[in-house]
Amino acid sequence: MGRSVLLAQAGRFTLAVAALGLSAASVQAADAAAPATPDATTVSGVVVKGEVVTTAPRVVPLTTAYSESTITTEDVKNLSPMASLQTMLQNQPSVFAFETGPNGVGANIFFRAFNSGQFAETFDGVAINDMFNGGVTGQAATFNSVLFIPANVDSVVLTNGINNPAVNSYNSLGGTINFLPKRPGDDFGGSIGGSYGSFNSYTTQASLDTGDYHGLKQLIQYDHRESDGWLANTEGRNTNVYYSALYDVPNGNQLSLVAVYNLNNSHEPLEMPTSLLQQDGGFYQFPINVANEKASDAEYMVILGYNAKLAPNITFDNKIFGGGQNFIRTSYANPADVTSAYELPGQAAGYDYWIYYPFGPTYNPKKVFGPKVNGVYPGNAYHFYGYTNFAIGYTPQITIDLPHNTIIAGGNITYGELHSREYWYGALNMPQTPGYNDAWDEHDRRMFVSGYIQDTIKLFDDALSITPGVKYEFASTVDTDDIGFYYPYGGTDRDKESYFAPTVGLNYKLTDHLAFNFAFGQNIKFPDISAYYNQVPGTTASTPLTPPPITIKPEHVNDYELGARYQDGGFAASVDVYREDFSSIFIDSFNPTTYETNVSNGGNALYQGVEIQLSDDVKLDSLGDLNGYIHYSYNEAIYTSKFTADSLGSGLSNADTTVLPGEPVPDVPRYLITFGGVWNYQGYTLNAQTRIIGHQYITDDDTGLPDSRTIPAYIVMDASLAKTFPLKTVGMWGKSVTFTINVNNLFDKYYYAQAYTSQGVEYASPGAPRSVVGKITVAF
Repeated sequence: MGRSVLLAQAGRFTLAVAALGLSAASVQAADAAAPATPDATTVSGVVVKGEVVTTAPRVVPLTTAYSESTITTEDVKNLSPMASLQTMLQNQPSVFAFETGPNGVGANIFFRAFNSGQFAETFDGVAINDMFNGGVTGQAATFNSVLFIPANVDSVVLTNGINNPAVNSYNSLGGTINFLPKRPGDDFGGSIGGSYGSFNSYTTQASLDTGDYHGLKQLIQYDHRESDGWLANTEGRNTNVYYSALYDVPNGNQLSLVAVYNLNNSHEPLEMPTSLLQQDGGFYQFPINVANEKASDAEYMVILGYNAKLAPNITFDNKIFGGGQNFIRTSYANPADVTSAYELPGQAAGYDYWIYYPFGPTYNPKKVFGPKVNGVYPGNAYHFYGYTNFAIGYTPQITIDLPHNTIIAGGNITYGELHSREYWYGALNMPQTPGYNDAWDEHDRRMFVSGYIQDTIKLFDDALSITPGVKYEFASTVDTDDIGFYYPYGGTDRDKESYFAPTVGLNYKLTDHLAFNFAFGQNIKFPDISAYYNQVPGTTASTPLTPPPITIKPEHVNDYELGARYQDGGFAASVDVYREDFSSIFIDSFNPTTYETNVSNGGNALYQGVEIQLSDDVKLDSLGDLNGYIHYSYNEAIYTSKFTADSLGSGLSNADTTVLPGEPVPDVPRYLITFGGVWNYQGYTLNAQTRIIGHQYITDDDTGLPDSRTIPAYIVMDASLAKTFPLKTVGMWGKSVTFTINVNNLFDKYYYAQAYTSQGVEYASPGAPRSVVGKITVAF
């Protein structure tokens, strides 16, 4: 039996339940050596050859065998105050990121056509992906889930494709994005600041760096922000507290700690029918008394690391980590406003779900709250959805540096639990009683285990490097459902999956300025928890059924990479072509008749493209410095086999649910172009960026397949100007004050950030219009 997504006529939710459990990964390997030693093998955040890499370089070294890009500390400082952890990546090759509300609400990201659950995101090498549902933000309808913000980040390393085992994490099909944590410095200092701008948005920030005190360095940051949003009735606020510490042990080893707590309270935006958007100026939302969603998301994470030098050429790095999330949302839909074919909010159930099965929930709103109003029972007006989860893990890694090769071996174990539930009632203060008024009440457990070894071999005076490696991955999953609308008997199902993922990378440095690289790898994505829902039978039979064995297979990718890099002075250029053969892809399809979501293996797909990066640092003598860049990526994603989506009972014909070879994968812009630059001159910093987003086919939410409609291509330009004034009197008045003005969407381009169709109606979320934000920061 499937799981409802409670989409109804407005097509609002896809509530396949999962959680932001914290899986783990091995530490990000980047060949990111300092410019003075470009041929040294280094691992981000880990000592190799005596060097600790804690920040990303502006240019990826010539010696790396993989397609990479970076975001530097300076880039992070120049971000708009409105940027989130996902949108801060939007100028990188093959990255498409957006959010549908302020303060990180509705954030979503695609990387080389893979969705957020099909590539890894790590913080200090520890995975922050949803352990049960893949992605980092917005998974399982937790649209305002936020853990880290850009202020917690020093820099970022993005490694495309199936990279070496010491880099990639679980479910790493499209690549790995490693956020390097902001660390304390050697000197005492800090800052206070704030901003105000469009949509009644403001932020307040404060940070304190204790400096080095007997080997202990500490950094604490506070960030609070609020906004009314560019859509009516979507106001929200976010509070983030971040702590980072380093302790240099007298024996030369190092202890590190990162701790973060984030609280987000928001009114979530609803996707609207495009006809309503067009007739209401482009930014329509239902009035509060018609429909609203209030959500609270509290998340935390702690990473404790210890880096030990066991011998001059042997380093042991290990991390213990843990975290969790408590997300709750209560929605309201006024039954009296069910007046049009598509205006019924998705959270208002118009069907007798409480008697859908004879042995299901006993709650009957007809008896408790009276007769129907406009065809809807008022006892369905309030809807509660929430999940609570936690995870703990351990990841060790040992690096052995030999004269002509570097061996890295490590592993991980992560255990997590999830409690997910959904209830309906006719009052805000609702009971939550399984078997009474629940659609489901679910408890899940999952364990991820991995182990890997890789060797970087240097030949021909280090001109040629070969990096073979293999990684073993294992997942054990248990799904238990109480009696509810979908489970009249309840039940438990379980599954175990394992896989060996081989990789190999080669780099040949032809000259001091030119190098070529090639890589091949295989990897899988474990099924999300939603794939297990169908295994607990929902039936009107007199005898409960035993859950059948899990039949869904992991998604699988074969990845091929070929690239070249050129560097000379401040100029750098790189080009890479890739091909990813994608098989057993997961297809989610919604059944509007039974209100179920089904997950099945579809067919095969081909993801291929080209990525080009150009950058140059230009010294303008008396006119300052200019750093300019152009990023271009062409990403083609097409299905390569014929298959039919799982849409049983939907009333659709096979022709409506069958995909044919050559059809496009939806939600993938065909091309992405970003260009811009940063000019620094006598305390002034001018930053400008233009993003060109190619057209993309949208999803038919009833089948999970591409619709014939598209989001047209659009162009968005952002700019900022900052001026720093040194203060003559050092002390309570600080060292400097910086004034910044940011303008996002400078030319006020109207566009849809995302869109889909359901039952023939197109729904969309408009991107943010032009906004202006002013900011003041005092450093001391």
